[in-house]
Amino acid sequence: MDRYFRGLVAGMIGGIAMNLWSAFAVIILKLKIIKFIDWAGFIIYGDLPRTHFQGFYALIIQLTWVGLLGIIFAYSFPLTTSRGYLIKGAFFGVVTGMLIYAIPTLLQTPILAKHSVQTVLSNHAGGLIWGLTMAQVLRWLDTTPREKV
Repeated sequence: MDRYFRGLVAGMIGGIAMNLWSAFAVIILKLKIIKFIDWAGFIIYGDLPRTHFQGFYALIIQLTWVGLLGIIFAYSFPLTTSRGYLIKGAFFGVVTGMLIYAIPTLLQTPILAKHSVQTVLSNHAGGLIWGLTMAQVLRWLDTTPREKV
């Protein structure tokens, strides 16, 4: 598997982890947040997903997006087996989340421009989970020789 596909797979698996976190935050913690699927749904439909099919398609689009981010990470940090790969992944996940938050604010997108503290903290926790998971999966998929500790 080449770097492109390793990044894609790692990003998508990280996306599954972040969506599980989002579901946990809503179902178990009872937080009133804008979920990652809601973000994708609003971007592609102009509104929140209203049917199961719309939610499913928004999930596919959101996983495609984080897959692209995984590819960018894989090419940005080709030596994911080096020390600090989890810190690199966590940093990338949180910083990417902050940049993604800035776009709707700058463009003044109605639903996505203003957020509750719960949404911000939950989504940044999801970004952190995504970054850590993506970096770990990328390390597992990496076939290059590992640096001895």
